[in-house]
Amino acid sequence: MNLKQENLKWYSPFVFLVGAILSFADPITDILTLVEFYRADHKTWFGVALAFVFLPCLVFPVLYFGNRDREFSEYTSTRKCTQTFLCGFHPFSAALARLHGFLFSFQKRWRGDEIDTAGEEKAEDLLDHIDYVVLFEAVVESAPQFILQLYAMSVQEEPAMFIQIISLPVSFLILAWAFTTADEIIHEGLNIGAMEIKHKLFLYITHVFLLSSRLLAVCYFTVSYKWWVIVVLLFHTSAIVTADTVSFFLNDQRESDEGFKSVGFFVLFCCVHWLRDDFSVQYAEHPESPDKKIVLRRLQLLSNVLFVLENFVMILLFYFSQHSNNWYSLPVTVCVCLFGVLGSVMRVAHFRVLLKHGNDPSKTQLKTPLNNSNMVHWISTV
Repeated sequence: MNLKQENLKWYSPFVFLVGAILSFADPITDILTLVEFYRADHKTWFGVALAFVFLPCLVFPVLYFGNRDREFSEYTSTRKCTQTFLCGFHPFSAALARLHGFLFSFQKRWRGDEIDTAGEEKAEDLLDHIDYVVLFEAVVESAPQFILQLYAMSVQEEPAMFIQIISLPVSFLILAWAFTTADEIIHEGLNIGAMEIKHKLFLYITHVFLLSSRLLAVCYFTVSYKWWVIVVLLFHTSAIVTADTVSFFLNDQRESDEGFKSVGFFVLFCCVHWLRDDFSVQYAEHPESPDKKIVLRRLQLLSNVLFVLENFVMILLFYFSQHSNNWYSLPVTVCVCLFGVLGSVMRVAHFRVLLKHGNDPSKTQLKTPLNNSNMVHWISTV
């Protein structure tokens, strides 16, 4: 049985259900907010908000198709395209995936482990798909919408709208939750074993600090320098993708053609790097690498140091700009610096503790790492 299925607990249906509610609430509140932007004649904000409602609709079909390889092998091309369009090309794809996860986990708890081999394979595809679609929902929809709405609340002359106040915490909850799940993916790939609930809660708290620092820095840098923030984030993302791709070809021993096809997987993850860099796909796909834990530990340390420095620079540029006369300038600057350092120290230290815990055979059992072969196989067929 897949590790993810073994990790399903009695409370898993409740977790999937709450996640589905949040994933439905997030795009709904975003759509209501952009309607209010239009009514208030904020056409630029309306256009940007609309773009980030539409952007996930381009990513979700890719994830849906890539994680349905075994199921789609029995379908015709027409049915594949139709099902992918209906299930992926809308902003509620993540919500429906989580709702499907709720039904599966509830049925599994009700029936026990009475699932045949075919059912287990489909369940593995479903749980993998939920992990990825939730992550990409967070980075291409929730995070941009959070920054846009916080920006609007900071510079608009009229009072903050009620729907904006509701939308901000919903987006932030989804972000922190998605990144905690991403950490579970990394730890499963390292054969550390099932993560205890106390570790998940600790990781969630670290992401609250890290995301607060990053999102505030990006938002208030945008307040002062507007569209220049795109240049900063694109430069950061391009550097990480280039380094990851070069490192892949230098260390990978597979056929060159297959290696080039796997680069598509790296490019797909480029939209994750502006919020976190330590989600290295190549090492998540090579659990047999003897120095994998060392490489990931260094990658995480470098990633956190880089983010702290970037956040410092962005928020200080904001603080010394013409907008520093606002009442929130000093509190925001202090929060970005304090939360960034605190969250990074907590995250790096906790990761080292988990690695030592995973190396103790008396405390954990080695499991089969998360299998990303579905996505890579799909990319190799394109």
